[in-house]
Amino acid sequence: MKVVMTIQSAVTELVRKECEAYRLVDLGLLSSVEEGVSMLLPVFETADLSVLDDFARFRVWRKEVLLLFYRQLDYAGFIREAGDSASFRCFLLSLKKRIIATLRERCKEPTIDRELAVPGKTLAFKLSAMLDEELFQKERRVLLTVDTPVLLEEICWDYCRRFFPVGMENLMIRLERDDSEFWNDLYLTIKKIAHTVTSGQSVSIQYRKDVLQEVWADTSLLLHGKVVEKNTPAFETPLHFRNYIARMCLNKCREAIRKHNFPDIMLTVTGEMHSEAFLYEEEAKDDIGLQKGNLHDIDCEDEEEVRRGLTVVLWDKLEPWYSELTRGIEEKTELIFLHYVEGLSYEEIAAMKDTRVSVEGRSRLVGKLRQDVVRTRRLLKLRFVELLKGK
Repeated sequence: MKVVMTIQSAVTELVRKECEAYRLVDLGLLSSVEEGVSMLLPVFETADLSVLDDFARFRVWRKEVLLLFYRQLDYAGFIREAGDSASFRCFLLSLKKRIIATLRERCKEPTIDRELAVPGKTLAFKLSAMLDEELFQKERRVLLTVDTPVLLEEICWDYCRRFFPVGMENLMIRLERDDSEFWNDLYLTIKKIAHTVTSGQSVSIQYRKDVLQEVWADTSLLLHGKVVEKNTPAFETPLHFRNYIARMCLNKCREAIRKHNFPDIMLTVTGEMHSEAFLYEEEAKDDIGLQKGNLHDIDCEDEEEVRRGLTVVLWDKLEPWYSELTRGIEEKTELIFLHYVEGLSYEEIAAMKDTRVSVEGRSRLVGKLRQDVVRTRRLLKLRFVELLKGK
């Protein structure tokens, strides 16, 4: 009797965990945990009690129990019949979200969320309804052949590992396909960037809220249209995309200021933007007359036009000016891109440059890199002004 009760407890615990993990009762495979236990217990009533004290043997025994359990439930037949049902799809979605949450917890590398998601939100580990449908159609043929939920979960793990975290390429695909759940979270990021931009403007507090709402709405509409129509640059990094949005916000803020007759004062972009020197937007080329390599409209006495013109030349590597500007300082120019565009700290750049240097040597290298960046920015600007004066 003692053996029966011990085995019964083990079987009951197994069935209970399976029901909780795979929603066997909710999906209609069982009416209760007790029903599952009653199906299995007669088979294992005479099982050797020692199996419960030997972990290796218990694992084998547990696998046999579950295999028999799902054969009796005809799980394979259930999947074939109910694989497309709303209830099963709902379970599958929750299973994948649980897997993705685990992947997110384990992820140690930087993701697009660092630049493009507000706190509490994620784009890198977002499974929207639209994305879930696309993934399901890809995995459907394989899913409908499984005979246990363990195998089902393994397939889901495989798909999730391959797709998550979402990178820039897949993010743009989601946005181009007008995936509303991705857009809704990105709109929050746009609002945060718009707030940073408008907060740097010398506008009365009583009007600033209205300007923010206008900039946020106009930028969101403009960006949505451009992305869905595939009319944006190819974004190499999340920071590139963030700065593209920031430039849009900056332009929309100026439009709002002019429309409401506020003083048109240059904004100071701070915080997450890293540097105003590397904010980029496609339309800036037209604004400063820099079309097809044409510099004739830039006023070399206008600091803003010079800054914007230099940004476009460096970002797009427009020739022949890019080679002229960076001659002899190519490596130091690359430092600027690593720091301001890729968002790497001087410490991270130093680690890339020399992995064998001592702590003291690393500190000196960081200081040198910082000085090189400051001097190179100054030199690039001077060279650009000289080119403009000699045009």
